[in-house]
Amino acid sequence: MIERVKKQRRGEETKEKILRVALKLFAEKGFTKVTVDDIVKKSGTSKGSFYQHFRSKSDIFLVRFTEVDHYYEEVYKSFPDDMDPMEKLSIFSQKLMRFLDEEMGKDLMKVIYSAALENNEHKYFLDSNRSLFKIIRSLLEEAITKGKLHPELSLDDVSTIITQSYMGTIYHWGLQNTDRSLESFSIPITKAVLDGLTKKS
Repeated sequence: MIERVKKQRRGEETKEKILRVALKLFAEKGFTKVTVDDIVKKSGTSKGSFYQHFRSKSDIFLVRFTEVDHYYEEVYKSFPDDMDPMEKLSIFSQKLMRFLDEEMGKDLMKVIYSAALENNEHKYFLDSNRSLFKIIRSLLEEAITKGKLHPELSLDDVSTIITQSYMGTIYHWGLQNTDRSLESFSIPITKAVLDGLTKKS
């Protein structure tokens, strides 16, 4: 029993090491220029260990973004039931941008966007079953139910507007040669989008 627990712990440590090294290499060299051989050499592991935990290089992103989505779920659960849904959306957007900046970083986000454009394997980012998109739709459904949004806009329309504003903001931030945080960069954009969607009394 103890040996099995130790083995599982070593396996998790190896997986985390491979993940950390791979993401660092992607940020430094770009996704397409990094090979599995590069990853195992830099991490001091083996190909057998790599493929025990990941099916491919693309799986690295999948695992990382699954972890990111877990964070989004925690943020969503932290909102009081009686909080205004538009305020929830605003706070959620800020926390999302802050997390991507601080935990992922600009260099890695640029690589992720570039890899998603070049490689059809990265379908997870646009998967409607992702927690991120489910949370956005849930917040928007609440806003629609409470009469906070323009009645002529459908849930699909508003959800698309929000997600595209996120992606456009991150992409534009990645192009900027600035130390400005993604959160501060996104605040006026998010405010303009949410103000435009809000039903005026």
